[in-house]
Amino acid sequence: MNLVILVVTFSSILLDIGILLQIYAENKKFFKEPKGGNYHGKISVIIPIRGLDTNLEENVRSILNQDIKPLEIIYVIDPDDPYRETIENILKKYDVKITHTFYNCTLCSGKIRAQLSGLLRSNGNIIVFGDSDTWYPKYWLRELTLPLSKYMATTTFSFASPAKLTLRNLIRAGFWTLGIESQALGGTFLWGGSMAFKRSFFNEDIIKCLSNEWCDDCTLTKIVKERKGKIGFIGNAIPLNVYDEYNLFKWAQRQVLTVKIYSYRGAKAFLVFGLYISFLLVFLILTGIPLLFLPFLLWIIKNLLRGRRLGKKAIFPSLFSIIGIYFAWIVLILSWRKKKVLWRDKVYTIENKQ
Repeated sequence: MNLVILVVTFSSILLDIGILLQIYAENKKFFKEPKGGNYHGKISVIIPIRGLDTNLEENVRSILNQDIKPLEIIYVIDPDDPYRETIENILKKYDVKITHTFYNCTLCSGKIRAQLSGLLRSNGNIIVFGDSDTWYPKYWLRELTLPLSKYMATTTFSFASPAKLTLRNLIRAGFWTLGIESQALGGTFLWGGSMAFKRSFFNEDIIKCLSNEWCDDCTLTKIVKERKGKIGFIGNAIPLNVYDEYNLFKWAQRQVLTVKIYSYRGAKAFLVFGLYISFLLVFLILTGIPLLFLPFLLWIIKNLLRGRRLGKKAIFPSLFSIIGIYFAWIVLILSWRKKKVLWRDKVYTIENKQ
């Protein structure tokens, strides 16, 4: 038993070192200074929308209040949305373009149909995709698009901003911090709520490829990598995903299954990490060794530093980031064999892409 405790304690020290190195590298590379770049052009911001989002009007105003003004902001509404009329009445109060999804693809998701519809209606030479349930800081668009002079695509990742401090909202907030973990130290995937491209990127082949997929950011990430392009992760332009979650498990199930489908090795690695971090917690409870608490504390500090530009909005996601690990791990185990996901009131049948 003493040998086991020694091994676990030593492994926790290695984890401490790893987290400290990660904090140092992140703050040196992309959570401290802007990426830079000098790419300028007319920007089209395309926002698919289905359902009545919490904080919708504030989210619209956040895009209108950017310190670099877009050529156009296009909201693409699902014509079958039961809230269509209400959404249109809200959007008509603002200087945005409103269009309905018209692009036809039988295999793609409703979001991709909306994105492609917006793309074909847009006039800018920079294309930015966002989410209707997200609030964007005023510097977001500038810092996302200028680095396109150095990257094929740029992206960031949001912090969660619960509309109410319920337990399910706080667990979701902690869960959501895991998205940044997957960015490693250089931008490894695109996040659909904040993606920027040169318009020339979207040729007929890419549009055709998207037409056969249900995950927009996963597919675009794969295309960029196949083209040997670089993804610029803009860590200091983090927006806020504003929500009030009522079906936490099904929401989380879609997130983890997306990872499993498009990054099978990543999902398997998380199964191993979740098992290890569970053992660590058990040994902390059984032995009370203070040193075993340090990795959990450092994990929280890491997320607080990531969100420091957001001020107090980063506190709850960071504090619940540990619970988010365990919750995501359990959801992944329980959902491993699932073949269907619920997304914006629509059910999609899924299959592995790797």
